Amino acid sequence: MLTPTRILRQLPSCNARYYSTNVPKAFDEASLRLISDRLKNVPKLKFQFVDDPKNAAVLMPLCTTTDGKPSVLFTIRAAHMRAHKGEISFPGGKQDPEDESPRHAALRETMEEIGISNIDILGQYAILPNKHRNLRVHPFVGYIKDPVDVSKIKYNPDEVASVFTLPLEYLTDPAICSMQNFRDSSYKYPVYKTPDDIDVREIWGLTSFIMSGKDDANKKAMKKVLVFI
Repeated sequence: MLTPTRILRQLPSCNARYYSTNVPKAFDEASLRLISDRLKNVPKLKFQFVDDPKNAAVLMPLCTTTDGKPSVLFTIRAAHMRAHKGEISFPGGKQDPEDESPRHAALRETMEEIGISNIDILGQYAILPNKHRNLRVHPFVGYIKDPVDVSKIKYNPDEVASVFTLPLEYLTDPAICSMQNFRDSSYKYPVYKTPDDIDVREIWGLTSFIMSGKDDANKKAMKKVLVFI
């Protein structure tokens, strides 16, 4: 029985049998605790890396907008960036020598990119590769404790072109996504269409895989973060 008070093990895929119209009414204490509990049991995914890969970290920022909608915050990378320019992404970057851990790197990068520090880290998802497999990307899930008004976010224009949020109600609509392979692996994940008012029309790649995905090769739902059971 699907309810809005329990974390599902994955964001809904495009397969209707994984989809529910039940989405959380709010990120309350109980739902955030359940997200954290689910993240303690995420699967370890098998990817090949080059010898001696470096570490990087990203933060998937859950938030509540000023109109009370449980949402996910995204950035659009600046057009002059060397890598992934103009793409939708989560805050993140390489772990610096001064960073105590990938977790610290995720929080530092979030502060540097979008100026937000009042974040509770709920947990970490499985380590993923970048395109060249020379980075071990540590995806963290966090909740921004203050209500988010994107018009007031003072993002860093050297790295970020704009920011926006999408409500969970939108992200759980199966009509907005199509399934594709992640990198050259057997894992599949949904590529999301964005609303007409967003300049970049797709959420794909590592960002989309972090949000949601399932191992279609084994017909087995992977334990993810935000769907409710």
